[in-house]
Amino acid sequence: VAMENVREDIGGSSKGVAPAPKQYERDAMNRPIVMDGCVRGTFADQQLAMDLIYPEDRLPVKDEGELLLGPDDWKKQDMFFEYRIKEGEQLKQQGNELFKEGQFSEAAVLYRKGLYYSVFDESQFNFELQDTHRVEVVKIVVPLRLNYALCLLKDSYEPIKNPLPNVDQRFKEAIENCTEVLNLFKTQQAGLNEADKVKALYRRGLARSLAWRKKAEMGDLDKAKDDMSEALKLEPSNKDVRRELNFLREKEREATEKQKKIWSSTLARGLDDGEDGGAGGSQCQGAAAAAADRSNLSSGAKDSGAKAASDRESKAKEAKAEIQRYLDELEQKPPQRPAGGGWGMGWIKDTVGNFFSRK
Repeated sequence: VAMENVREDIGGSSKGVAPAPKQYERDAMNRPIVMDGCVRGTFADQQLAMDLIYPEDRLPVKDEGELLLGPDDWKKQDMFFEYRIKEGEQLKQQGNELFKEGQFSEAAVLYRKGLYYSVFDESQFNFELQDTHRVEVVKIVVPLRLNYALCLLKDSYEPIKNPLPNVDQRFKEAIENCTEVLNLFKTQQAGLNEADKVKALYRRGLARSLAWRKKAEMGDLDKAKDDMSEALKLEPSNKDVRRELNFLREKEREATEKQKKIWSSTLARGLDDGEDGGAGGSQCQGAAAAAADRSNLSSGAKDSGAKAASDRESKAKEAKAEIQRYLDELEQKPPQRPAGGGWGMGWIKDTVGNFFSRK
């Protein structure tokens, strides 16, 4: 503040004891007027004005990557574009060195921190950045996301620093980062490399496969197989993709064989038991027997027992033929895995019950 303003505020007192500051002019929203970049008024007025000028300083943390910053690190909102990209590039190089040494958790910290600086929100990326700037962002963000996802999939990964995900949630975050890369390909952003699309598909499929094996969230064999199949179409010579795809197909084949055995045993145990109370026989024959008995009783026929037995046998043969047709179809086309995951006995019982209830 200019010295003449200071002298005015203290009333020219030689003791330097200022009286209560006077109220300066305010605007229509009761905000203190800011002139020449200087806030006029009391300390409370100054604080209010600074909140209005820099509201992000008073808001909760939007990007959890800010939790990785040290006391000497700049926040991204205080940095120019060029410095943010440069910082992201340096962190990527440092992370690569740690990755080569097998320090995957430490490398994940640096990759995540690099993403904090290099990633721009959607509105900034699409409407504020020029085409050349967007290319620079893509070239640094894509490898950061892919390398970060790869670190999360390593068996030795540990969440050594907040906000890195825990061991169970790491697959979800790896899938999300790979999906972000694939979304850039959908919008046909400049600066993309086709090899990065193969990496994104492979690592997303691998994350879904590993999550399924460990019974973690986001595990899905069908989606993992789809990712691997698409990656193999783009790069048929990729041995890692082919090996993982063969593993997924073998697991699908095992699930199909298991289902066929369950259906076959149900058919043999239930339909061949006749009237001895077998679980499968009672389900497929019960409805037919009840319907036949009710029909015979209502007509008053004296030979209801013989007719009911004949009807039960006829219905059982029809049901057996229908199940055999289903098994024949199963040979040609594997069934779809349940949305909830797994071929649990609960799902099998429900499916069998639904089948017989339809008959």
